[in-house]
Amino acid sequence: MFDLNCDLGEGIGNDHKIMPWITSCNIACGGHFGNIKTISETISLAKKHNVRVGAHPSYYDHKNFGRISAYTNRKEFQDSIRTQLDLFQEAANELNTRWNHIKAHGALYNEMAKDINLAIEYLDVIKEYPNVSIVYLPSGASTIIDLFESNDYEVWREGFADRRYENDYSLLDRSLKGSVFSDISEIKNQISEFFEGEVTTITGDKISLEIDTVCLHSDTSNASLYVKELHAMMIKKGRNGE
Repeated sequence: MFDLNCDLGEGIGNDHKIMPWITSCNIACGGHFGNIKTISETISLAKKHNVRVGAHPSYYDHKNFGRISAYTNRKEFQDSIRTQLDLFQEAANELNTRWNHIKAHGALYNEMAKDINLAIEYLDVIKEYPNVSIVYLPSGASTIIDLFESNDYEVWREGFADRRYENDYSLLDRSLKGSVFSDISEIKNQISEFFEGEVTTITGDKISLEIDTVCLHSDTSNASLYVKELHAMMIKKGRNGE
């Protein structure tokens, strides 16, 4: 299986152009963006196009879109994640929609890959939602992948079509030049490498990378134009997850 996912319900304004061409979506649920109205609208759009839906919790940080560290303490962090997941669950239940997965957003996603204690705090909250058994985690983050698998979660290893990788499997900081691809040829080349189980890093080295799902960010330049072409590319490979 090779799934194509996108972070949606984030106020970018292109969800209706992207949704028909993806197989799963990660819906902002109030941490970096969103409320019950935007969550419900995005779930409804996903249902229309038979797209799997997942919650996309974040540090509570609208100002910085959840892309900088905003950890305070265990209680505040866990309460925030719980509030977001409760909101998502409310919308999903109201629309009688199956909740497929959970994927953390931004700084939280990246920091968990390197901080096992943070990952445990996150895990302890999502255990409260037993109807969800799938988590999207960064491919190469073996420590937290092992953590979640040992707690009976199905892990979908994620690769990023539009982001440059470091040699340690982390993503090059967004503030650095070349960290985000804007040209379709770069994005397609990276996906082609994913098919081969590898990726070229910022230093030009190739590292192995096992991928189950590929993410294209909705705020990447021209994402709504590129996604149809990426969908066709993955169909051609016969590994689009459908």
